[in-house]
Amino acid sequence: MHTLFDFVTKVNGAQFLLSLLFILGFIVLAELFKTRPFAGVRERAADDVRFLKAQGKADRKQLFKNMAMAPVYFLKYLVSVPVLFVQGMAEPLGRGVATAGWSPVRAYFAGRKNMKAKGNDQKKQPSK
Repeated sequence: MHTLFDFVTKVNGAQFLLSLLFILGFIVLAELFKTRPFAGVRERAADDVRFLKAQGKADRKQLFKNMAMAPVYFLKYLVSVPVLFVQGMAEPLGRGVATAGWSPVRAYFAGRKNMKAKGNDQKKQPSK
């Protein structure tokens, strides 16, 4: 953990795991306070098993194919997020460069935040 990126990544990972553990702990605690703990969970699991048994062999095969493709869909999502971010940031910046108007947000992201201020200061100074 020598860089800021390493530190932030590990902290965010720890926060994510802690949030999942707290959610899971809340569910377990809420179930323990019921008169019949986990009865609803068992009933829903039994319903799922009955549904799978009632399905035909072809439908069950398609379900397992979809479950097997879940990691592929996840990887596709992970690859598309940075591409969509770059595309989303390039569009407003591209419009800012092409137009004559000045916007503080576009100037900040383009690194020209002091351009307007410098232009106004030069006009106010009297010529010698």
